[in-house]
Amino acid sequence: MTENIVDARRGRRQLLLIVAVFLTPFALAALLAVSGWVPKARSHGEPIVPQQNFGQLLVRIAGGGAWPWRASTPKFTLVALAGPDCSVSCLGKLDLLHRAQIGLTQSSDKLRLLYIGNVPGGSAAAAVMTAWTVGHTRAPRLLHYAPQKSDRVAVLLVAADGTAIVHYPSSVSVADINKDLRRLFR
Repeated sequence: MTENIVDARRGRRQLLLIVAVFLTPFALAALLAVSGWVPKARSHGEPIVPQQNFGQLLVRIAGGGAWPWRASTPKFTLVALAGPDCSVSCLGKLDLLHRAQIGLTQSSDKLRLLYIGNVPGGSAAAAVMTAWTVGHTRAPRLLHYAPQKSDRVAVLLVAADGTAIVHYPSSVSVADINKDLRRLFR
């Protein structure tokens, strides 16, 4: 009889140990979530905290329509925000961003390009700008991310639901943005 009691206790301890092994990761995850811990992101941009949803933000595009933040099929939007004057450096970065989109091959149709700012003049600018949808807005929440210096471009990555995820200041290279895009569309 004492052997049965010892075996029963041993069985309960083993069962509790098995339950503890499986529940410990969940308890640890809950503890980290409650404490506010966020894993370190490997993005080259700056996460937008708190996140902002641009879904209701009005951006007028050429032809008089409004930019559809929520597309009929889920797509991310790469928003290029130009500084006061977009010329050689700005156009070069816009061209490289378009090439980065093309480089996504099968996923290139899941990324839309939106340029917000004054359209640069000249034939070189016209060739570069054909890949971009040009828009205008007065919304301070969006224009806040535009660079203040001339001939600079800042970039925002906006999710399919209109939520701004990452801000790439004008100092971030297109190569680094491209790395993040490739990681996103893997």
